[in-house]
Amino acid sequence: MKRITLPKKHLKGLKIYCNKCKRYNPKCTHSNDLLYRAVIHIPGTKNATKIKSLISKNYEDAVKETIDYIKELKSNDYRDLVVDVDSNEYTLIGAILKYNQYLSGNYEFKHLEKKVSEEHRKETLRFIKLFCNILKQNHNFETMRPREVSIKDVSKFYEAMYNHYAPRTFNKCMIALKGFFNFLIEIERIDIKNPFSVYQSKSVQQSKIETITKDEFDKILVAIDEENPLCQLGGKGEVKNMYRDYLKDGFKLFLLTGARREEVVDLKWCDIYYSGDTQFLMISNKKVERNINIKGDFYKYIPINTDLLNLLNELGFEKKKGRNEFILCPKRTESTTTIMGVLSKSFSFYKKKAMIEKDISLKHLRKTYISWVNQVMGKETGRLTSHSTDKVLQEHYLDPTILNAIQKGMLNIKIFG
Repeated sequence: MKRITLPKKHLKGLKIYCNKCKRYNPKCTHSNDLLYRAVIHIPGTKNATKIKSLISKNYEDAVKETIDYIKELKSNDYRDLVVDVDSNEYTLIGAILKYNQYLSGNYEFKHLEKKVSEEHRKETLRFIKLFCNILKQNHNFETMRPREVSIKDVSKFYEAMYNHYAPRTFNKCMIALKGFFNFLIEIERIDIKNPFSVYQSKSVQQSKIETITKDEFDKILVAIDEENPLCQLGGKGEVKNMYRDYLKDGFKLFLLTGARREEVVDLKWCDIYYSGDTQFLMISNKKVERNINIKGDFYKYIPINTDLLNLLNELGFEKKKGRNEFILCPKRTESTTTIMGVLSKSFSFYKKKAMIEKDISLKHLRKTYISWVNQVMGKETGRLTSHSTDKVLQEHYLDPTILNAIQKGMLNIKIFG
């Protein structure tokens, strides 16, 4: 096949590209892989271009194709729904899809991958979608590009979210949008300014830390045994049974371990470890694993004090220790996620049945545990509550400082004093 060429004085924007070398105007011998490309600069940007691979194999026809392509771009204000080869001048739709890949850990450049939890990714995209809803009111969103977002668009969104969200959520929302545009500017190298770079955050007041008293906790346990478990749901008048035979044991495990929901529900007898006369639960720190998207070598340690040992004995500790079997609800027919939801909703349901007006939920059992642990452990509390990421050096071997904290916790921690 005859090699395609460009004259010395050729049409601006018309180039030869090699599909094999992946280069423009190459000096290679890959005649069958050469083609003409139109590379058109987008007015109002520094380096952004629109690129089209041409069908023509002779220069004159390629010139005609290029001129027609330029006319098409001008008539459409250089907009389309396609992300062109070698171009990062995305539509907003394309930019959001790219950002979703980035947050999902599927980014094309591995050294730039972002590792976030699935919950964080979904929340971020939800905030971005709210911004898109605002843009749709005054723009053709299907063809809109990031560079077309104006200060008026940001102001309108800011006002809507300010009136809709409480301070913490509002601030998270604005941070999410700022992060999205930072991605386009710093990672995708789109030549724009961040429209969310400057704004006023909402002031967040320090919330009161509520804990549960022994009397309140006992009332909730009594309510499980004595109160009607049927709950009238809204809407179509559905009635739901809030009782499960594992509720009382589940609530006690929350209170006596201070673990998070998934950690409590997934506790197994083989999670109990020994070091001499010291026994403790050693479980994966799921929150840290989710945040950095890596599994392994991140653990938390729960001393088995007298209160917890008594509960474990009631659940069959001597017969079941060492087994790869769930401590809570071993013969389960529900998923971890379902059990987590049941425990949360049932706690709130029975709290109301117990006539407790304090604004508490299942998570306050963990707060109660940490509060009582802090009275005993002081500055060492973080070693037992996973607010640091200590590593296990070898199986059954712990950093002595952690082991000392566990021993102290075993001997001295007692929930409710």
